[in-house]
Amino acid sequence: MNKNKRQHLCFFAYATRLIEARRRAGRHNTADLYRTTHNWVCRFMNDKELDMRKITSAWIARFANFLRSEGLLPNSVRTYLSNFRAIYHQACREGLLPRLAVSPFEGLVPRKERGESRALDGKVLEEIAALRPEGTDKRKDLALDLARFSLLVCGIPFVDLTRLNADNIQGNELVYRRKKTGALIRVGLTPAARGLIEKYAVEGSRYLFPILPADRAVGHEAYKALLRAYNRTLKEIGASLSTPVRLTSYTMRHSWATNAYRRHVPLSVISQALGHASEQTTRHYLVALDTSELNRANERVTGNFERLLVTG
Repeated sequence: MNKNKRQHLCFFAYATRLIEARRRAGRHNTADLYRTTHNWVCRFMNDKELDMRKITSAWIARFANFLRSEGLLPNSVRTYLSNFRAIYHQACREGLLPRLAVSPFEGLVPRKERGESRALDGKVLEEIAALRPEGTDKRKDLALDLARFSLLVCGIPFVDLTRLNADNIQGNELVYRRKKTGALIRVGLTPAARGLIEKYAVEGSRYLFPILPADRAVGHEAYKALLRAYNRTLKEIGASLSTPVRLTSYTMRHSWATNAYRRHVPLSVISQALGHASEQTTRHYLVALDTSELNRANERVTGNFERLLVTG
């Protein structure tokens, strides 16, 4: 082990190196979390250098209290402490810091709190199905249709929705791989879902929906800007409902999963629909679920929503 490296290790320089490495590896979400954690530590230190050898349990407790004093919610505090711990332990694995018998983070990273459900109930979903934006606001019209389509195809995430193209339509199914987990998703296309695709169909267009520019690749920061704009528009739509709700890019995904669970759809079916990697045991036990079972589950969740869109 290099003793000189142990003498001093600047957190900010080291964290920046890890962030750049995660970016090169395409792990942009991790890089974003590390960057935000880096920024919070910087604020706590008032831009002064932090020697990682001096990180102790007492220092971490003070940092956690600082985050709480800044108004961060418990799960946000947990997220930044967890990522700070990951950076610290990576330095230990690289031999840049000594491995201690007891980690300075021991007992200081709180468990994740179960937050309030972001899922919408049936009445709110029906109002969204019947909603017609006033005037000719194409921005709201598109955002509303993207949210509707997400629900109709079992809660497809925005990152996967943006990349859909004609190749993802196979017969009467939407077939795609989740960017996050690589899981293969197959879900039947209902008349309402097909109607939304046809609404935005442009001959020769690269994508099914006009989200990403067709003439150039979009980098991570540009994608994040698109996601922020989408969420801003959804927030406006949610605030305009008869009973205002918090509408985000993940609301329909949570709503599909929650309403499926409430209708006693098996957890294994929900897991397959969402493309989660955390149901590995269930996946191995059941092998591949039949698509027709998934489609029946989807009809239970989106039946009324589908009928309102088709007849509206």
